[in-house]
Amino acid sequence: MKKWFTFILTAALAVASLAACSPTTQQPQTAAQESGEAPMPEQIPMTTGGASDKVPDPNVDPVAIISVYHGSDVEDIIVQSMDSLSTDQMDAQELVDKLVEYGVLTEGTEVLSFTVEGEDENAAGTLDLNQAVSGEGGSDEMFLAEIGNTFIENYQLATLKLLVNGANYSGNEIQQGDGDVLEYRNDYSSIGGDTETSQAAE
Repeated sequence: MKKWFTFILTAALAVASLAACSPTTQQPQTAAQESGEAPMPEQIPMTTGGASDKVPDPNVDPVAIISVYHGSDVEDIIVQSMDSLSTDQMDAQELVDKLVEYGVLTEGTEVLSFTVEGEDENAAGTLDLNQAVSGEGGSDEMFLAEIGNTFIENYQLATLKLLVNGANYSGNEIQQGDGDVLEYRNDYSSIGGDTETSQAAE
């Protein structure tokens, strides 16, 4: 019995000794770990997430951005809308077509001629149309301000002379003379379109 106990104790000690002497598995160390430095995080390319990260579409042609002055759909005042032409070049007929599209001019309005004399603050434009009828049915003052502001701003003019078939513009309330020209109206948003109201104010 004593020998049996001694045998079991010897076997247990042998097993414990083998377990203590067996090699342990170690993870390979990187150069940074061996030098004591913290590992560098993975580098991620930085982007702004904005338009600068996007590649321009080579299939899209550049266009000219324009301002169109027209009557508001809500009330009888002039409002400004941003739009564009079909190319990056300013074109008088396309500008007139936009005024037709916004209801300022009536269908069939064509540019007979458009010229610009002078430069910068002395630039004076002359626009000759085959007809000049308000598509909105507003006052002459509103009608002329819409045409004047649209052409003066987009062509960077000081003044605009409006002709109809080579003659001075003549409306219901306004009959222009040879020396009458249109200038940019900063107060365009306060110009009403009601003809009766405009006549009463006079």
